[in-house]
Order: sequence, then C-alpha cells, then structure tokens
Amino acid sequence: MKIHDSHLHRRRFICGMLGGGATALGVGVALPVVPYAGNLRQEPLPPFMVLEPPDYDLEPGTSRILMYGHIPVLLLKTPAPGSRLKVFVATCTHFDCTVSYKADENRIFCACHEGYYDLEGRVISGPPPRPLRPFFSRYHEDRLIIALEEENLQRAAETAAG
Repeated sequence: MKIHDSHLHRRRFICGMLGGGATALGVGVALPVVPYAGNLRQEPLPPFMVLEPPDYDLEPGTSRILMYGHIPVLLLKTPAPGSRLKVFVATCTHFDCTVSYKADENRIFCACHEGYYDLEGRVISGPPPRPLRPFFSRYHEDRLIIALEEENLQRAAETAAG
C-alpha cells in the first residue's frame, strides 16, 4: 500500500513539474510574439505634418527626434557656416534601429551595428545598404511642413494657402 502511494505522489510531482515547465516555455515564447502581432495593424501614416518653430528651430550643429505617426524623424541643423535644416527618416536601413546625430563627429550614427551616414544621409561606413530616406519639406509662413511623398507636400501647401 505504501509503495503504491509513493509512486502516485512521485508521478503527480513529475507531471506537475513537466506541466510547469511547459507553461513557462509557452509564456517565454508568447511574450515576444504578442507585441509583434499587435503591431501588424498599425494606424496609417499622416499624409503630412506641420511643425511649429519651437519644434524645428534648432541651433546649428544640433538635432532632434520627433515622431511622424509611428516613424521617427531626425531633424538636423547642419553646423555653421551655411547651416541648413535636414529632415530624414531616423531608422537605419540595415535593421531599422533609430539613428542619431553625433555632433562631435558631425555624422549620423546607428548604434546597433556602428553604421555611419554623412549629413546628406549617404552611407559612409558600416553595414547599412542604402542611404537614409529624406522627408520632403517646405516652409509655409513660419511653419515647416514635412511629408514622405512629394504629392502630399504639394497638397499640404495648397491646403495651407487656401
């Protein structure tokens, strides 16, 4: 009687341990998959974005990251003399990591795999296969309008003028 009971307790213990391990494995697999699956239904991007002077008025040799829908935007004011405002999609063309401007090196940098871009968005070194995608931009009165497609920029300018 005692031997039979000990086998049942041992069997129940092993089944509990296997069940707990399977549950932990399932949770470990599901945790990274659930947020990814949730991102498959992202909202569409806005056709254009209007920036007020506090958002885009930068000192020469500085930058700022903004969001255009779910896409990060790199606003970059090139160093003086002749500083100009550049607007790029702030995701590396290698693995979609967010890039940043390194003022001390005067380059755009992707920290994921040490990719470097020049101030025109062209690849200098590292694994990125393509240059950064520029935004189309236009000033209207004291506002800056940016868009990924030139047609949307035209439409935004017509809307603002009319």
